[in-house]
Amino acid sequence: MNQPISGLPSILLYNPISGHGHLDSWNAMFVSILLDAGWRVNAMTPDAQDLTRRLKSKNQVFLERLCVLDWNVLRPSFAQRVLGRLQRMIGLQSRDQHDTKDLDPRFLDPVEFGRRINASIKKCKWPPTFVFNMYMDMYPSDGARWLQFERLNKLPWAGIRFVPTPEHSEIYYSQSALKGMCFLDESVCEQAQLAMPRKVFGYLPDITENALPSTESALVREIKDKARGRKIVFMGGTIGGNKNLACWYQLIHQADAREFYFVQIGEMFEDTLTSEDVRELAKIKRQCPENLYIKLEYLPDEAMFNEVIQTSDIIFAVYRNFKISSNMPGKAAAFSKPILVAEGYLMGERVSQYGIGLTVPEHDVDAMLTAMTTLVQTAGSMGNQFEHYRRDFSLQALGQHLIGFLKKCMSNV
Repeated sequence: MNQPISGLPSILLYNPISGHGHLDSWNAMFVSILLDAGWRVNAMTPDAQDLTRRLKSKNQVFLERLCVLDWNVLRPSFAQRVLGRLQRMIGLQSRDQHDTKDLDPRFLDPVEFGRRINASIKKCKWPPTFVFNMYMDMYPSDGARWLQFERLNKLPWAGIRFVPTPEHSEIYYSQSALKGMCFLDESVCEQAQLAMPRKVFGYLPDITENALPSTESALVREIKDKARGRKIVFMGGTIGGNKNLACWYQLIHQADAREFYFVQIGEMFEDTLTSEDVRELAKIKRQCPENLYIKLEYLPDEAMFNEVIQTSDIIFAVYRNFKISSNMPGKAAAFSKPILVAEGYLMGERVSQYGIGLTVPEHDVDAMLTAMTTLVQTAGSMGNQFEHYRRDFSLQALGQHLIGFLKKCMSNV
């Protein structure tokens, strides 16, 4: 393990969301990368147990340079509870208590973010001198709560947005304490940098965990038994309107059931489906094809999710109107499985650039069937392409980009 790098500050990695497999994985990877580089890391997350479990598998959980903070440090003291009760009795509110009723429940609270930063200063082994928010997507883009955050927070900070807005008009960009933001798309970084040259914008490769279970799971054994040697086509993850269910089910109906077996795994959110999705789903509910396996559950164990991908022959990811990054090409490359994606978007550009699969129009089922057949025939010739993708979207590549970004932000104080 590397020794702490002289002059580097201790950092607070703030992950405000728990129970989200992809984000929890990113959080653990960021902590691990910085620990390996010799940084002192304070980590705050609602699910400290999950983070500890992930770091334990990396033999990092007992490092002296790691401090996993108690998410409940914001519990009010006895004196604060008494004062709060008195204020409510006489109808008074503090400045920081007002307008909580105006906070949209769909968003996280910037004021809570600021309060937790201040609480961490008192609880960390090494008071943080820089803060990184792991999930800026769930915060409001404007409002008085960000102004309150600015009054509360005195530390320089940065964050990552997985789904950036095209106009970059969020109010927090005007705050001097915000030093920069990360995105998973190089072109978005370039556009933001042109719009705000005094901020730091960094590209991070969209990587993924590739751990596998130590023994074969009952789930994979069941899939193999039902596939009976047929080529397995996998579609999974959170299943909503962008997953293009209508074309997925139409593809299954058109494919030769003697040759292909389809596997769909993931929690479904039917209220986000299109009317066409709903019609095709209704047909499946009435009579599920013999060559389709459906498991409408979120798999909290990413190793088991990876195992299903490793067992498959083709990854279906022809998403509808999906313009952002996805870790599914990384999953495909990690296990050398050709992937089918929609043309014209970021995923399509990457798949075409690296040659790890094929792209098709997102509504053309006939093209999907043709491409799927081609992928079966050509999968064995993609070894070098997969390796190139794994290199550029590796943990090492992520670490280089992340540490470079953080150092630029800290020099921008």
